[in-house]
Amino acid sequence: MKTEKNIKQSILNSIAKIYDQGDCCNLSSEFFEKIEPELGVLSEYFQTTNNQSLLIAMVFAFNSKGETLNLNDLNSYFHSNPMKLLEYSDDFDFLHQTGILHKEQAKNRSRISLTSHKFTINEKITEAILQSKQIPDLKPKNIDTIYDLLEKLGKLYDSRDEEKISTAQLFRDFDEVINNGRHFPLIANMNKYDLNVYDTLLFLYLIWQVMNGSQSIMIGTVLEVIFDDVNERMQYMQEINLGKNELITNKWVELEKSNFFNYTCIELAEGGKTLLSESEINLFSNEKKSSNILYPEDILERELIFSEVEMHQLFLLKDLLKPEKLEEMQKRLTSKNLPKGLTTLLHGAPGTGKTEIVKQIARETGRAVMKVEISQSKSMWFGESEKVIKRVFTDYQAFAKKCKLTPILFFNEADAILSKRQGIGSSNVAQTENAIQNILLEEFENFEGILFATTNLIANLDSAFDRRFLFKIRFQKPNVSVKVRIWKLKLPVISNSECELLATQFDFSGGQIDNIVRKVDIRELIYGEEVAFNQILDFCREETFGESRVRIGFSNG
Repeated sequence: MKTEKNIKQSILNSIAKIYDQGDCCNLSSEFFEKIEPELGVLSEYFQTTNNQSLLIAMVFAFNSKGETLNLNDLNSYFHSNPMKLLEYSDDFDFLHQTGILHKEQAKNRSRISLTSHKFTINEKITEAILQSKQIPDLKPKNIDTIYDLLEKLGKLYDSRDEEKISTAQLFRDFDEVINNGRHFPLIANMNKYDLNVYDTLLFLYLIWQVMNGSQSIMIGTVLEVIFDDVNERMQYMQEINLGKNELITNKWVELEKSNFFNYTCIELAEGGKTLLSESEINLFSNEKKSSNILYPEDILERELIFSEVEMHQLFLLKDLLKPEKLEEMQKRLTSKNLPKGLTTLLHGAPGTGKTEIVKQIARETGRAVMKVEISQSKSMWFGESEKVIKRVFTDYQAFAKKCKLTPILFFNEADAILSKRQGIGSSNVAQTENAIQNILLEEFENFEGILFATTNLIANLDSAFDRRFLFKIRFQKPNVSVKVRIWKLKLPVISNSECELLATQFDFSGGQIDNIVRKVDIRELIYGEEVAFNQILDFCREETFGESRVRIGFSNG
């Protein structure tokens, strides 16, 4: 690897050779002799030992097939003695600690740590290799401030919530972080009180959420993440509800009671705010990025292709969002006593680019996006509907005041809250959905910012929302001419006639075409050679969910 130009080919060829030779190799000395040059290439690039380079190659290859890798996968592939692979435990630990590999908790847990995890390659490494660049800096961020510590704890909580780590691992890592941060005034002040580990984690997680724009957290949801034992969880929650918990008696937090036990929330009380002030923490001066905020500089540029009708509407919308145009439009609307909010509904078939075009418009107009993923957090909307809905809009207003340009409020996959209201006497869930929609209608009526919503089910749209959306843009599945252009953009190596054949034979959306392109890239990653057109046709047939499933082609046969 003397020049950056040949990094991609050199690394991918080495990984492919190691992967091919590894099949049923039993980790024999002959196997290592055959792949010694390739291990040398990887070791030079990653600055690792040969054993570590072997593990990197196997994880990369498995990931390229869309699979994670665990110890059982390696045992099966190598046909080796399980005890032999346990000798690589220190190498796995090193690769995880240096950031080259990510590890997650496996569903089938084992008492042996190494066998209870599955591994993936760091995405930054994949990107660097594909762009023929040197390995990026993967050093973990130092905990230099209390904000770094709280961010670290927030990420630990998320990892447990997503079952990437066990509860035991959560508290081991939590204890290590707290010990390393005991010199911070907040941790030192908290250590003066008789708090157990659950109190400490709960309070610090609440602070982290408040720093990211939330006013409270739902106690039941958090405790499900940090307690494995149901009885212990219910006992702890009962203590909080009865006001017997240290956080309550110290007046650090206070309850927001709910009709439903599991929907009770806690928020910072005056005592907690005083503690933060005494610990030199100003919640309103920290500029940490919230997970539901997407900034224009973080959005990757993507070229999207639509029909002429769709492009005409989208260009009009994009031009209108230019700062001078938007300001002029809002002044005109205000002078005529008309609502000045810019609300847009994007509707149509899945995979037609509705979500991506919102991001691209935000990128091109320099606006941040506040995302509301309803389908992913629907449980939060029931039982606390009025509070949660109103908080979305109050949080947006507060965020807008911090932004130079008016941000976009984005309701993605909003089918659940835009559908037709149900009659009196319906179920409790239906009544809650009706309440949500009534609040939304009121908020839309008085909205003064920029709002986008997407839906796949326009036929179910409640008629009351019709006039609340200033623009309604329909996205249709691309016709043949549009699909030809998409195929050519995504796979420039295939001929125009091949693009026409694919566009005519397969009625794909843009999202489905992306799936085919990803499969092509995966095969090229493994073999370092262009994929034949017949293989692309096979991928297309797989995408249509035919009667028989075809294994993704990672063999040369």
